This record gives sequence, structure tokens and C-alpha cells, in this order.
Amino acid sequence: MSGHGSGERRTLRVLMVQESAAPRGIDANVHRIRALLAQHPDADIAVFPELFVTGYQVDRLHELALRPDGSVLSAIQKTCAQFRTAFVGGYLERADDGSLYDSMLIVDAQGNLAGNYRKTHLFGAESSLFTAGDELAGVEVGDVLVAPMVCFDVEIAEVARTLATKRPDVFIVIAANMAPFHDDHLVACRARALDNRTPLVYVNRVGSEAGFDFVGGSRVVGANGHVLCDFGTEAYSTVVEVPMHRVVASEVDYLRHLRPELYA
Repeated sequence: MSGHGSGERRTLRVLMVQESAAPRGIDANVHRIRALLAQHPDADIAVFPELFVTGYQVDRLHELALRPDGSVLSAIQKTCAQFRTAFVGGYLERADDGSLYDSMLIVDAQGNLAGNYRKTHLFGAESSLFTAGDELAGVEVGDVLVAPMVCFDVEIAEVARTLATKRPDVFIVIAANMAPFHDDHLVACRARALDNRTPLVYVNRVGSEAGFDFVGGSRVVGANGHVLCDFGTEAYSTVVEVPMHRVVASEVDYLRHLRPELYA
């Protein structure tokens, strides 16, 4: 890859993991992460679904919650360093004050903690289980500026637009999107990419857990809103070449045409 901000066209090799997590099986899920990184040494970054490390659970959550500096996430960092692959994936976070967050761990290829994004927009019953995050920010992962979102975040246009003002290289969305909302996320992913002329990687899980049926549909959307690949509804993991570029024709660079004085 060429350096961030160079304006040159380049690709990012993304291991997209559309799988189900082992419910309440933290050790099994961490083992799966390690196995997949070992199997795909050509990947620049591996992306796993929302809450993959801990599973999508709705009860006895304090038994599963992890600290960002704890041994479980440290093991993932060591795996990244061993295989020289960055990581993005979801887990249930316990903060110092006991609050629970639906969080995204972001680790670079040297095993350093690059970011810890807390889902800012909670869906349905999640608002009674988790605390909403209060920050939207890009995360530097090597020479790539990543704009993170978790599931319902992608349906809120203002989230991606706020992140887009930092001119990220790619949106990365991790999800545990369930029936009957497959098409909601398909439309949202295409719109967010096109609205902001930024490629988007969306990784959703499959399978059933806690009474929910998850619908897959992991995909890559180009900066023009075109779906470049879609994983369908079955478990599937592979490395995808994601095109990235920072040159946008001024006529369709919507950020250049904004008139915020009109939008109050």
C-alpha cells in the first residue's frame, strides 16, 4: 500500500469473517481468530463481526465483559504481532466504572492497540443493556485511516458524515444484523459510501444466538456506491482486495458542496 494521504490508488487486503461466534465461548472465539489469521498471512487486516469475541448475549453480561487491557484482548494483540496482521472485531467491554459497552477493538499489525470504539447508537433492547459511546473518530491503522462503525451506527447518516470530515481511507462496519433488517443495511452501506465517496467494508455474522437469526450479507461497497462483493447468507471467510483512493471529482465530492448554514 502507498502511504496515507498520497492520493494514489491502492488496495487493502481485508480478511472478511462472516461466521457465528461460540455463545459465551470466549476461549473458542479467540482460538478461531488465531486460526484464521494463521490461515491468511496475506491479509493486511482481519475484520470480525460485532461482539464476536464474547458472543451476542442479553443476560449475565458481567460474566462475559472484558477490559481493553485484560489478558483476553492482549492475546489477540499478540496474535496480530505474530502474523503481522491488523485486527478489527467486536467484544463486550467493561469500563472502570462498571459500565458495559458494545465495543470494537482495533489492533495494528505490530500488536499495538490502535483504537477502542464504543458503539454510539444502540438498537432496540441494547439501550437497556449497554451504555452508548460518546465519540466518533478515525483510527490510524498503519498507513490507513479507518472510520469505525458498529451495526446500527451505519443507519444514521450523520455518523458516517461526521467521520467523513476526517477524510478516512475506508469505513469499516462490524455488525450483528438480524432478520428482517438485511435490506436496511444493504441500502445504508451503499448510501454511506456514496454520500461520502469513501469505500466501505461491512462484516456481519450468521447463525442464531439469544433468540436472534443473523442474516450475513457481508460486503464491500466502492466509493461510487457499487457493491463490489457480497457474501450472501452462509458462513464464509476470505481475503478481499478493497480498492481505496483519495481523488474524488469535485462535482461529486459532496463534502465540498455542503452548506451547513441551511441545515440547522
